Amino acid sequence: MVLTPSVQGSEAGGHNHASVALFSLLPAIVDAVAPLPVIAAGGIADGRGVAAALALGAEAVCVGTRLVASSEASAHEEYKRRIVAAGAADIVRTCLFGREWPDQPMRVIRNRVVAEWAGKDDRTPSAAHPPQIIGQTLMGGQPYPMQKFSAVLPTPDTSGDFEEMCLAAGESAGLVKEVKPAATIVREMMAEAEGVIGGSLQGMIGPPEAKRSHVN
Repeated sequence: MVLTPSVQGSEAGGHNHASVALFSLLPAIVDAVAPLPVIAAGGIADGRGVAAALALGAEAVCVGTRLVASSEASAHEEYKRRIVAAGAADIVRTCLFGREWPDQPMRVIRNRVVAEWAGKDDRTPSAAHPPQIIGQTLMGGQPYPMQKFSAVLPTPDTSGDFEEMCLAAGESAGLVKEVKPAATIVREMMAEAEGVIGGSLQGMIGPPEAKRSHVN
């Protein structure tokens, strides 16, 4: 079995301990683990990001936020809508959410509870007594009351106050313009990447004949 290292940059959504952006971190890791193939993750939501990751030595990419906003994703429609509506500036890093896994940094979409706790969110707040319930969902097919600061993400079975919920997303949310089928997203990303690599980048360096002519 061949191990394939995954490199996640600080742009990535959800639980994220990275402090360095992907395109600064990726080439260093590629060099360090060569000849092992490397998967790049964090901030990739279109073909330009794919092309950039491949140019820096990745063999593949891992896409999260863009595919949460896909037709097939088991995410609540309001969650998907907020990813589409968000810009990069709406994504923040916080330890606010963590009733199930305390004090872990996450990148999430700013909503009311995130804004209210800004500057006081380096740890997950202590549980209230009695518990404050912000919604309900299903876990393993069983009803699960969501306490305030729960890190559980909203699925189609979730109901409650989305201004109080954890809405994990990366900075690439700013590149997401609509919800589409996952197959369409992947096809479009790879077609765009191919166009960048075979078109824009190739045009910058010119055809081999032109380079030989310039050298002569």
